[in-house]
Amino acid sequence: MEIKFERYHLQSDFRSPLKGFEPVSVPTEIRIDPLTQRRVRILSFGLPSAGKFDFSKLIEESKGCIFCPENVLTKTPKFLEEVIPEGRLQIREAIGFPNLNPVGTYSSVIVLCHSHFLDLAQFTPQIYQDGLSVAIAIIKRTMNYDPNAQYWYIHQNYLFPSGSTILHPHLQVIGDPIATNEMELLLNRCSAYFQKNKTSYWSDLIQTEKELGKRYINHIGPIHWIAPFAPIGNNEIWGIVEGHGAVTTLNEGEISSLAYGIISVLKYYKDKNLNSFNFSISSFSNDPSFQLIIRIISRSPIQPYYPNDWPSFKLLQSEPTLNTVPEELCREIQPYFQSLDL
Repeated sequence: MEIKFERYHLQSDFRSPLKGFEPVSVPTEIRIDPLTQRRVRILSFGLPSAGKFDFSKLIEESKGCIFCPENVLTKTPKFLEEVIPEGRLQIREAIGFPNLNPVGTYSSVIVLCHSHFLDLAQFTPQIYQDGLSVAIAIIKRTMNYDPNAQYWYIHQNYLFPSGSTILHPHLQVIGDPIATNEMELLLNRCSAYFQKNKTSYWSDLIQTEKELGKRYINHIGPIHWIAPFAPIGNNEIWGIVEGHGAVTTLNEGEISSLAYGIISVLKYYKDKNLNSFNFSISSFSNDPSFQLIIRIISRSPIQPYYPNDWPSFKLLQSEPTLNTVPEELCREIQPYFQSLDL
C-alpha cells in the first residue's frame, strides 16, 4: 500500500517594513499526516535563540526538593502492599513511587537520578535505561494486580515550558482501563490500515521512509528513528520499535537501544541551545496492528521573554504551527545517531 504524503502551499503577500515596504511573499506549508489525517502548518519563520540560559539561580532556589536523595524516601508516597509490597521500586539511582497528584487510575513517578538538575548533555544512556526499567517493572506489577489497566504511557516533562513543576529530572507513568484521545485515534487508524492492507502501517512507513531517504535518520538496535512528515511539535523525532506493541515485552538490549536514541536527540537539542522537552511512549499489547513508538519534541527554551509554543491556533483550532522542517531536521540530527546493535 502506498503511503501518501500530502501537502499544500499557501502564500501571504504584503509590503514589509523590514524591506523598505517592498512587496514580499511569505510561504506556509500545510502537511497532512498519512495515518491520522491531522493537518499541521510548517511556518517559514521563527524567533532566534537567545543563547544558553544560566540555571544557577533556579537550581539554588529549588535544591533540596522532595525528589532529592535526602528527602525522596521520607517525603514521597508508597505503593499499596498488594500492588508492590516493597512500597517503592529502585534500580541504582532511579526510584519509582506513586504520584502524589495522580492523573489516572495508576499514576507513578520515577526520579531518574540523585542530581537535582541536569543539563541536556549530562543525561546518560544508563540514566534512561534504569529509569525506563523501573517504569516497566511498575507497569508489569500493576498489570498483574489489575489486568484491566491495559493502556500505559511513559512521559517526561523537562523544565517548566514542558509542563513540569519540579526541576529534578523524573519520568511519569500512567495506566488506565480507558485510552487517551491520541491512543484511541492511533489504535483505530492502525487497525483500519491493517484490515485494508493486511500489513502494519508502521512497517510500511519504515520501509517507505528508508526508500525515500528524506526523513529516515538511522536505527539503533530494533528501533528506527525518523523525523515525521507532519509533526505536532518542534524538532519532533519518532522512535518506532519493531516487533513490540507494549513496553512490557522489551528486553534489556531493547531498553538500552531506546535510551541511546533519547540521548542522541538530547545532544542535538543541546547544540541548538534548546533546554526543555517532552517525550511520550504509548504502550498497548492487545492489538497486533499497533507498534510501540516514542515521540520526542522540543519546547520553547527557557530564556528571557520566551514565547509559549501552544498559542490559540494550536490549542483551540487543533492545528499545530511549527517552524522546523522535518527534512532539514533529519539532515541535521543524523550525525548524532550511530547504528548500534545492542
